[in-house]
Amino acid sequence: MIYSSEALILSRRSFGDTSIICNLFTKEYGRVSIISKGARTLKNQNRAILQPLQFIDMHYYYKPSRNIQILKEATINRYFYAIHNYYNKLIFSYNIIDLVNQVCKTENPNKIIFRLVKTVLIKINNSDKNKIEIYHTFFILQLLKYLGFQLMIDKCNICDSDLHHAYYHSTIGQLVCKNCHENNHFQHNISLDSMQLSTIQWLSKTHIDKLLSISPSSHSNLTQIYKYLLYYMSYHIINIKNLKSLQLMQ
Repeated sequence: MIYSSEALILSRRSFGDTSIICNLFTKEYGRVSIISKGARTLKNQNRAILQPLQFIDMHYYYKPSRNIQILKEATINRYFYAIHNYYNKLIFSYNIIDLVNQVCKTENPNKIIFRLVKTVLIKINNSDKNKIEIYHTFFILQLLKYLGFQLMIDKCNICDSDLHHAYYHSTIGQLVCKNCHENNHFQHNISLDSMQLSTIQWLSKTHIDKLLSISPSSHSNLTQIYKYLLYYMSYHIINIKNLKSLQLMQ
């Protein structure tokens, strides 16, 4: 049976003397692993086509009993020249596909997340260097929402009081207010001030095309926000130690 889909290449590795195995996030079928036989030979065009962070249109031979499907043919759908030639764009983009690889299940399609990934990578590719972290943080917030995790950042997760300065605690995986932080003697991992909380709310509710209007003062908050999101994801979804891209971002 031949299946067809647009796909984002998440990773690739050599197999045998001449073949390549790719881990893909496909629009129609979720995560899929395929093998391209002979792709590492000099005359095989798939040698250049099957690169991480590249969107392709592909046809492959599908068999339910196989864990790795066999590629029939592939063509480039979109190549991100700027991402591959600018280091900061590259490492933030790798973090995005690293997260997708961790949270999206094999052969479980999610067209909403697929469109999100493609839209954000296009924005990162076409943006100036000052907008990379904005689009990256926006992606994580939207990814959490689509996975069913709605961040509670306006109310304390213990006493329900308004949050003006919040503390994230790994013991409960949520934000708490200053009083609950002090009264419960939590060992907090990270704190967020009112500006950082406002930035999270703004990024959560704003359309991606309007992110260019974010104020310069908000840029300095993104590093702290990203740390908070990593702690949150580590508690609720994945072990962040599995994210190889974090080593590049440090």
